[in-house]
Amino acid sequence: MKNIFLALVTLVMSISAHAFDFDGIDLNGNVVEITRQISAKGYVYDEAKDCLKGTCQGTEIYLTINYQDVKQRNKIGQLTVDIPMKSANALADIAMTFNVIYHQVSNANGTYLYNIGNDGTVLALSKTNNGIRLTYNTPYYKESK
Repeated sequence: MKNIFLALVTLVMSISAHAFDFDGIDLNGNVVEITRQISAKGYVYDEAKDCLKGTCQGTEIYLTINYQDVKQRNKIGQLTVDIPMKSANALADIAMTFNVIYHQVSNANGTYLYNIGNDGTVLALSKTNNGIRLTYNTPYYKESK
């Protein structure tokens, strides 16, 4: 659990080190180039989960890229990172760490919201049946109604 927790913190720090950067890839670019770079990092499409599967900082993760609900064409609106974790306290432990690193906007219904960049990127941290979900809403994200 400690290794997964440290990998998660490293993953989040690598995402937010640049305005919206994931594993060294600037996600503010165009979708085609971002998809090419993610594939070059070894992420492959997992048909059963309908997402990209790969390893980041030694932890298996699942990526879902939303480029449909955007204000500006060919941009990423949202990146969802699912991290399988078995610990019952994982969400609370991670939220406690994030509270030190980021400004928490709210905590409602088991979802913690954080402002993580000056560009308007917001991180939602929540628990899933299989672990933890990090949902990054970029400044380009347009919530579907």
